[in-house]
Amino acid sequence: MHKTILVASWLLAFVLVAALSGPALADEARRAAFKTRLEAAFAETDESARRAAFNALIFKSGLDAETTRLHQRSLDRFVSTDRNEVAFAALPADADFEHIVDGYAYRPNLDPVGYVVLTSPDDLPGNSTRIPYGVHPDTGAYAFPSTVRTLVNPNAAPDKQIQMIAIGMAHPPLEFEGWCDILLSDDTTRRVILDDQGVGNQTRILRGQAIQGCELTNMSASGTLGLKLIINGETIFDARAESPQSTLSFRP
Repeated sequence: MHKTILVASWLLAFVLVAALSGPALADEARRAAFKTRLEAAFAETDESARRAAFNALIFKSGLDAETTRLHQRSLDRFVSTDRNEVAFAALPADADFEHIVDGYAYRPNLDPVGYVVLTSPDDLPGNSTRIPYGVHPDTGAYAFPSTVRTLVNPNAAPDKQIQMIAIGMAHPPLEFEGWCDILLSDDTTRRVILDDQGVGNQTRILRGQAIQGCELTNMSASGTLGLKLIINGETIFDARAESPQSTLSFRP
């Protein structure tokens, strides 16, 4: 009786481990195969062969003339980069890959499942290139997505380049947090988060219609906080808050 129970328990444990490990092991094998193909592409010394090898790793369904141009630019960056050490990273919980530009919604044509991280021995700590990857719908292998677009507002005015520069002047680096609300060309608002990044400053650049408002708060007990907003090269706001003043606000 005890032997029968022991065998049954062992079989149940084996089934549970197999059920839990199967997808993870399959995912690991796909990543290993993807890494091998990437490293082989980087190893190509002939430019045309290198280009063809990288091109074969990109899923290209749904491209139009504009997104084909974007694809070629991405391919050019692959061919020319000297970051050829390959690793993988998980997506952050708040990863958002859709961007609204000039009345079009741009998105990847594969749902990203992670990042390929490219580095070079010459990089400073923390520097890397991160590229999302997904599952090819025909082969089941991992592949890089292309960018596709959908027209969401045919009457949109051309977007402006919006630059947000937050600076904390203090030693050790000043800690701050805040946001800017950006009106997009589909008439929605995107909240851009500003924080000190552990180094006391941050610059964010994107395209949009207008800045609807910003707020930045000094989370340290001292130092000087600065916020500069630039639209199409023209500064529309430039202010500082000397401690003990802690908050800078912009309202158009």
